[in-house]
Amino acid sequence: MSLKAYILINTQIGKTADVLNTLKKMPEIKHLDIIMGPYDIIAQVETGSHDELSQIVMKKLQNIDAIKHTMTCTVVSMEDIS
Repeated sequence: MSLKAYILINTQIGKTADVLNTLKKMPEIKHLDIIMGPYDIIAQVETGSHDELSQIVMKKLQNIDAIKHTMTCTVVSMEDIS
């Protein structure tokens, strides 16, 4: 079973399009939207585990120079809470 998460991404001013184009090349990212508010991009990510998700965030996303901050929101299955 795959793990789904939404990652909120804050970019440097004027770098949102560059970050978006970089993220489009990552196979784990299933959908991207530019958004308005405190964050600039929301990415839907699917991985096989929490460890894999952590590696993507810490080693891939946070190493992109134009990304200032990320917040990861893991999707919780209703089956997990019932």
